This record gives sequence, structure tokens and C-alpha cells, in this order.
Amino acid sequence: MRIRCFALGDLKSVFDLASFALKERYTPTLFINLQSYWPEGFIVIEDVGRIRGFILGVTVSSIQARILMLAIGEGLRRMGYGTMLYRQFCMECAKKGIRYLTLEVRKSNLTALMFYEKMGFQITGEIQRYYTDGEDAYRMHAFL
Repeated sequence: MRIRCFALGDLKSVFDLASFALKERYTPTLFINLQSYWPEGFIVIEDVGRIRGFILGVTVSSIQARILMLAIGEGLRRMGYGTMLYRQFCMECAKKGIRYLTLEVRKSNLTALMFYEKMGFQITGEIQRYYTDGEDAYRMHAFL
């Protein structure tokens, strides 16, 4: 198993994983564009030559980052992949002096909510009709 930064050769695997695991629909160019802002904030976990999950975040300020996506392949959840990706992301944040993380999560995604709470996130608010299908989101934050 290897944790590393996203490379352009990962695009199809990451796009397919995001399309399957996340309810939102993204374009492949979105991943390339976001990666260009902070390459160290786009991390994949690879096992047996296949991308098993990824985390994608951007810096918001010199002390704040925002997690945009975290996806783990079907059948691989609750095996520690998400925790490993999150910890690597936090290490990259620490290198930049980032001390505060934010994210949004679907109100119906109880698995993600429990994961983020386990990682130290707290709900700080709600966003009505945040997702393209009209679902509401929780806004969450954590301190590093």
C-alpha cells in the first residue's frame, strides 16, 4: 500500500471512484484544475497498482484548508484507508502552517459524519440545498 500525491495518470481511476462513491457529478478537468492549486492537498492511496481512495483539499488562507472530497472504494470502507488519507492530508497541512480545517457533508451521509466526528470535526452549521440534488449539508470544522 502506498500513499502519494495525485498524478495525471491517476485521473481516470480517481474520476471513476468519485463518480461511483460521491453523489455529485464532476468533470475530469475539475480534478486537474484543483490539483494545480495545491498538489500536496490531493492525495491517493494505491494498493496492488489500483487507486483505492483519495482526498482532495485546497488552501483557503495561510492557516485554513478545506476538504472538498474524500472517497474510498466500495468494499474498502472501515478498513483504515480514510484515516490514513486524512492523516497524510493533516501532515501536508501542518507543513504549510495550516491549523484549521473545514468541509461540507451531506446530512444523510451518516457514515461520513461519524468518520469526521471521530477525526475531531464538529458541526458548525447547516447549508440549505447545498448539493445539486437539493440535499442540505452540514458545515464542519476541526483544529489541527
